[in-house]
Amino acid sequence: MKFACRRWMLFTLAALALLAVAVPPAEAAVAEPVPAPISARTSRDTSGLPTTTGCTVDPARELFIRDLSVVNDCFRTTWTGICAKPVQPATRGAWTFGRLMEGLAGTTDPAKLSTFTLNWLKHWKGDLTINGDPVPMRPNVQDFIITPWLTASGGVQLDMQKAPFRLLAIVARLDLRQNSGYTGGGTTAGEGRFVFNLLDAQGNTTQFLTILEYGLDARACTDVQTWANAWHALGSIPFGPSYNAALQQITDQFSRIGASPNKPNGSALNQARTNDFFLLQPWELREFKLAVDTRTSPAPLTEVTVAQTPANSRQHTQHLADYINQETPAILAGQHVIPLSFQNLPFRGGASPHSLDFNWDGPQPPNCGAINTPEARHIVSRDTCNGCHGGETGTFFKHVEPRQPNQASTLSAFLTGTGPLTDICGLKHTFGDIERRRVDLCQLLAKNCSQIDTEPFVTFVH
Repeated sequence: MKFACRRWMLFTLAALALLAVAVPPAEAAVAEPVPAPISARTSRDTSGLPTTTGCTVDPARELFIRDLSVVNDCFRTTWTGICAKPVQPATRGAWTFGRLMEGLAGTTDPAKLSTFTLNWLKHWKGDLTINGDPVPMRPNVQDFIITPWLTASGGVQLDMQKAPFRLLAIVARLDLRQNSGYTGGGTTAGEGRFVFNLLDAQGNTTQFLTILEYGLDARACTDVQTWANAWHALGSIPFGPSYNAALQQITDQFSRIGASPNKPNGSALNQARTNDFFLLQPWELREFKLAVDTRTSPAPLTEVTVAQTPANSRQHTQHLADYINQETPAILAGQHVIPLSFQNLPFRGGASPHSLDFNWDGPQPPNCGAINTPEARHIVSRDTCNGCHGGETGTFFKHVEPRQPNQASTLSAFLTGTGPLTDICGLKHTFGDIERRRVDLCQLLAKNCSQIDTEPFVTFVH
């Protein structure tokens, strides 16, 4: 086969040489440069994605895992279910919210875990000011979450085995490798995520979701390849006990106690996010990180600014338009990071309240009148919390829907495919983020270390 291929190549080269002699120089065609393939990491619009024929990535098993055999795993998602003997190794409750809180706090001590979790929930009990942005209280957290959980736990302290959260999905975000959109930036292999839905006192679904987002530590290109190959290997295993055991081998690496010794509490957590319409109106997204500078042990999970999102007070202001106009080159290159302050004024938001038709823009009317480059406006808006979960992507607040016990979660059209959608400036955009992530993993698996090491940083975080 190699010999035949070499003969064909020699014949082709000879034929091309004859053609070059036969065509006068003045009439010879000028060869067009071959464009580099579009990177699925830096383009969220799927209309320009390259084809990936022959790629075997299965998103349902490798990237966005929500099959009932996983999210209802009797052994890993419950503490008391009567289960058939699990495939080893398996850990009781490994994918429960309570077990994951042990990894965040770096302890199994019940009293410390209760205090750690209560301190996180108490963020909603009082008014906050974060980066100059007022974040009003949502006091129903006491009656809707804390009190029912305490009651189910015996009334003294929160029992992590009684945590009122249902697992919706386990997600690989390898496309977020080398992400500088988060404070601090740094080289990683991306993120592993657990998506949960809060249940009320009667065990019913609510409009409150929590997502735990862990960094996949990578010190070198080979670590990135190892993570990618591990997630990809899941695609060759049918759903069932063997699949779940293999998946847990991956999730334990970033969710267990001491998974990332150089980070607070030894936890690999990058951030936790909440999306809430249960405690109070309007819809609101918040972000939390483990505190770095603290004498408290374990370090608390503390509310911080929402990544890549201006304060809502900057909506329809010249301040926002000035930022987009000034940073347009970086925005179009996918390299912008919303700063804490801009023009010596606080800029990034402390939380992200939003409505269904929320689209970031400068002073109105008219739409887009103060922003020089409409595509730059769209990119900034799309990458924010409220834009991504609202009008900019045609999303009804949630990308993963709460589910009943024996139903898989449905996903937003932004994830599964939609468009073209027309934005407020008249531009059209096509989305299908799971397909984009599939193409990205296909591209990553085909890269060598030199190519991976020279990949551009990405800045979107959703």
